[in-house]
Amino acid sequence: MQYTMPDTAASSMFLDSLSDGVGSSYRECQCGIEHYAIHAYNNWNEDPLEIPPESSNVKHHDATFILSHQIDGRTFVDGCDSCRTRQRRYEDFIWNHRDLIRDYLKIRIDQEKSWADQEKLKNLLAGIP
Repeated sequence: MQYTMPDTAASSMFLDSLSDGVGSSYRECQCGIEHYAIHAYNNWNEDPLEIPPESSNVKHHDATFILSHQIDGRTFVDGCDSCRTRQRRYEDFIWNHRDLIRDYLKIRIDQEKSWADQEKLKNLLAGIP
């Protein structure tokens, strides 16, 4: 698979890296759009949620759940073009600052290892295996 980077939207590579998605029957995204998974509501036997008609702020999906991701405390829905455009900002930041991020991660990982080694020594001295 070749990854592409459109001018205005997050790349497939960036979206594929978001592995902590959450599925639900309804989700409001960062763009202010309400997303409804129609099959989830059609399968309910009692008190189905009143689904508003589709509009510019309401999207119906032919699915049983809506997949979304959290980035920086914001909700982005998979398949929402507006979300892909907004996610591009995060991808650009990461890519444009990759040397800074790489240096930070190296320092942080080295520090975490040092702390873990200290804890291991303390446990050993305390007789904890």
